[in-house]
Amino acid sequence: MKKSILAIAVASLAASSAAIAEPTVYGNIHITLQQLDEGNKEGPNLSSNTSAIGVKGSEDLGNGLKAIYKAEFQMNTTDDQGGGNALTQRDVFAGLKGGWGTLKTGIFSSNYKQMGGKVDALYRTPAEGRGFIATQANYLHSGRGDNRGRMTNALSYTTPKMGGFSLVANTTFNDNTDETMGVGLRWSNKAFLVYGDFIETVPGADSISTNATESAMKLGGKFSAKAFFVGAQYEMAEDLTGNDYMHINGGWLINANNIITATYGTASHIDNSNLDTTGMALAYDHKLSKMTDVYVAYMDKSSDTVAREDSAWALGIRKKF
Repeated sequence: MKKSILAIAVASLAASSAAIAEPTVYGNIHITLQQLDEGNKEGPNLSSNTSAIGVKGSEDLGNGLKAIYKAEFQMNTTDDQGGGNALTQRDVFAGLKGGWGTLKTGIFSSNYKQMGGKVDALYRTPAEGRGFIATQANYLHSGRGDNRGRMTNALSYTTPKMGGFSLVANTTFNDNTDETMGVGLRWSNKAFLVYGDFIETVPGADSISTNATESAMKLGGKFSAKAFFVGAQYEMAEDLTGNDYMHINGGWLINANNIITATYGTASHIDNSNLDTTGMALAYDHKLSKMTDVYVAYMDKSSDTVAREDSAWALGIRKKF
């Protein structure tokens, strides 16, 4: 009898543990020594690049339904981010996931931002396209706000993958007549990724538009093989940012621990060719382990119509946990 009671107790505990999985704590410390040859910026400095800490997990609700959650915060590991804030919000959301798809609400990347990092292997480094070299729309791929790359007060739905296709739609809820709304279509298999995204948003402080709402759209894709990968993206974002953007990124996997990555792209201004720029970046990354890597990168941004050229270099270390 006692053995039966013990067996039932153990089974109940195991079932409970399976239903409520232990939270996963994760993050990274990412610091670079870099120097910008741009305007009045001269000497080298230490900079934090999306150093963050977070917790995520799920709960099995039965019948194929799960509750999901994530709370991630950016850490200020150097003084370059200003303000002295130790933590600032990144993705913070809760939701439900089942055979019908995924529904989540809170703060998270918009459909438009989500794919920017998929075609840029240098994302979250000083050589990323949305940064210094300006081959992706910074306004729509970074920041946090109702109209930025990381949407706040938002609701998102993603369909399950069917025949390689999935659809994602999101909107904000700010008690406004105009909200930020977007939709994206993706198709992928083991080697290919193809996507298209549209977003309509209320222009913010970084936007050139003064209209109630403006829109942007992009098309992109990536091919991955064992020894190399190449990705490309074109953005029609001039109404919001003043520019259309082309971004091409590729990499050569020398071996499991070493990779060379290059980016080339342009930003074409809506009405002033003197503001057109061409950007490029070249980086070498070495993995010291699965969780630690070091890299060196060179970046250049220039204009074909006026005498202007900016450059930068960076030496970085990234420790994941």
